[in-house]
Amino acid sequence: MSTMRFVSACTAAMAIASASQVAFAEPQLKTRISTTRPEVGEPFTIQLSALVSPGEPIPSDPVLKPPRGATIMGGPSVGQSMVVINGVAQVGIDATWQLVANAPAKVKIPAPTVLWAGRRFSGQAVDVEVVRASGRPKRSTNPFLLPGGPGFGGFGFPFGGFEPEETLPPIDGSLELRTAPDPYVFVHARADKKTAVVGEQITVTFYIYRRISTSVEDRHDPTAADFLRFSMLANPGAEPIVRAKAGGQTYDVITADRIALFPVRTGDLHVGSLQFAFTGRPIGRRSARASEDLVIRVTEPPRVGRPAGYVLGDVGRFSLTANVEPRRIPFGGTLAVTARVSGNGNFPQSLKVPERTGVEWLDPEKRESIGAQGGIIAGYRSFGYVVRVKESGNVNLGKIDLPHWDPASRKYQVASVDLGTVEVLPEKQPPPSSPHGASSASTEAAATDKAPADPFANIPGVRTTLGTYTPPPAPVFEGPRLFVALGAPPIAYALFSAGLASARRIRLRRQAGAVSPERLAKGALDDADRARSSGDAKAVCAAIERALHHALKAATDLETRGILLDDLPGELETAGLSEDLATRTKDLFDEVSALRFDPDASDASVEELMRRGKSLVQEVLDNPAGDRG
Repeated sequence: MSTMRFVSACTAAMAIASASQVAFAEPQLKTRISTTRPEVGEPFTIQLSALVSPGEPIPSDPVLKPPRGATIMGGPSVGQSMVVINGVAQVGIDATWQLVANAPAKVKIPAPTVLWAGRRFSGQAVDVEVVRASGRPKRSTNPFLLPGGPGFGGFGFPFGGFEPEETLPPIDGSLELRTAPDPYVFVHARADKKTAVVGEQITVTFYIYRRISTSVEDRHDPTAADFLRFSMLANPGAEPIVRAKAGGQTYDVITADRIALFPVRTGDLHVGSLQFAFTGRPIGRRSARASEDLVIRVTEPPRVGRPAGYVLGDVGRFSLTANVEPRRIPFGGTLAVTARVSGNGNFPQSLKVPERTGVEWLDPEKRESIGAQGGIIAGYRSFGYVVRVKESGNVNLGKIDLPHWDPASRKYQVASVDLGTVEVLPEKQPPPSSPHGASSASTEAAATDKAPADPFANIPGVRTTLGTYTPPPAPVFEGPRLFVALGAPPIAYALFSAGLASARRIRLRRQAGAVSPERLAKGALDDADRARSSGDAKAVCAAIERALHHALKAATDLETRGILLDDLPGELETAGLSEDLATRTKDLFDEVSALRFDPDASDASVEELMRRGKSLVQEVLDNPAGDRG
C-alpha cells in the first residue's frame, strides 16, 4: 500500500510540474491614436490592442500613465476583440483612453501596458504634435469615445476614417489610379518591375483604397507559389495613411503589406491576390475584396559571358570572406574553414569548394542573418566546413569563387577568396631497428613488437610416445535424452492444460448442481417445513408455490411464473406432461393462492396443502417431459 501511495504521489507531482511548465506565446500589442495633430482642448483617443491565441489567458488590467502636456479624461474602456488572418484567429481586448491636450507642444504618450501571465507587457509609445485651437467645433467629450466611435471607425484593423475637421494626410500622386474598381473600398497591388531574371528581387506592395470607415474580418495572403518570399514590413498595416486619387475620387490609402519575391524558375509567374473581408455600413458584413493577380515575366540571365560554375538563381551583389583555423595541424588532422557571403539579393544555397587530392571537405553547417534593410533583402550567410588533410607539408587549399549576376550593373561578377596554405606536420615514423651489438633481449622485444601474433602459439607440442586413449565425456543431451528434453515441455504443457480444463468442468458441474431446479425445489419444500413448524401459513403457501415452479422448470424447462394460470395446463401438456398431471398442477396453484390470502385458514388445511404439495412436486420431478405414462 505504501508503494502504491508513493507511485501515486510521484505521478501527481510530475503532472503538476508538467502543467506548470506550459509556456504560451507572448501577446501581440499594438497602439493606435485617433489623430497625431490634436488641437488644444480637443479630445483624442488612444487605443491598445492586445491579442493572444485562442485558449491562452486573456490580457487584463490595461494601464496608461498620464503624459506630460495632456490629461487623461476617461478610460480605460475595455472591449473584447477577435481578428482572423489567413484563417488563424486571435482573441484579446481593446482598451481605449480619452485624452485632452493642455498647451501647444510635442507630447509623447507613454506606451500603455497590460497584465498577462503575471508580467507587464507594453505597447508602443506615440508622439503627437498639439497645435493651437483653430476655433472649429470640438468633438463631444461625453459620452466617452468607444472603440469604433469617432476617430477610429472600428478597431478590427487600423483603417478608421478621418474626421472632417482633422488635418488630412497628404495626397500621393504616385498612387493615383485612372479608374477605381469600387466606389467604397478596394485592394490594389503594385510591383516595382514586370520582368526579372531567376533570383532577382521583385518588390510587391499591396494598398487598400477606401472612402468609408471599415474593419477587416479576415485576410488571405497571396500564394506566390513560384517565388521565395520575404516580408518587408515589421508591422503590416501600421504605415502612415496617405491619400490618392482613383477614378476622380479621393481615397485614403493604407499600405496593407509589402513583400520581396525571388522567382525560382522561368516563365510567366503569378503572384496571387491579397484578399480581405471588409465590414462597413455601405458594403455590409464580410464583403470580399481582392487585389490584382500580378504576372511577372521571368527569364534567365544572358548566356553570353556567363562564368564557369554559375548557379542559376545566384543574383545580387555579394562579397566573400573566409577564415581558416588552425594553420598548423598534424598529419591526417582537421581544420575549420568558415566562408561568409555578405551583401543583398538571393543568397546562394551552396558554395563550390576547391577539389584536390589529399583534401576532403565535409558538408557545411549554415548560419545566416537575412532580412529587409532599406527596401532590399540583405545580410549574410556563412558556410562552416570541416576539412581533413591527408598529405604533409605546406598544402595550398585553393580559393572559393562565387559567380553571380548583378542586376544593378546588368553583368556577371565573381566574388573570390583565397584560402591560403596550411602546414601539415609529417607522418610519424616507427622507431628505427636496434644497432649491431645491442642486447639480445632488446632485439627480441623489438622483433616481437614487429612480428605478427602466432596463431598456433597455444597448441600443445607433438607427442613422442603412445598413451592410453581417453574418450571425451558424452554430451548431456544426446540420443534418447535429447528427445526427452525436447518433448517434455510440450507434453507437460498439454497435461497441465488438460488438468485445468477438467477442473473447470468439474467446478461448472458443481455450480450447476448447486442451482439446479431439482435442488431448488427440494430446498423450497424444506422452507415449507420450517414455516409450518413456526406456524406461518403464508410462508408455507409461498414455499409450496416456489417448489412447484422449480419442479416444473426441471421437468419441462418452462418458466411457469410468466404463464397465465388459465393457460398453464395447455402449456404443460405441450411441454410433455400428462393431461391429468397438468390439471392437478393448475388446481394446486389455485388452492395455494386461495389459502395464502385466507385469514381464517386452519392448521388442518395448511397440513393438507403441504401433503398434497410435496406429493405433486415429487410426481412432477419423477415424470419429466417425454416420459408420459
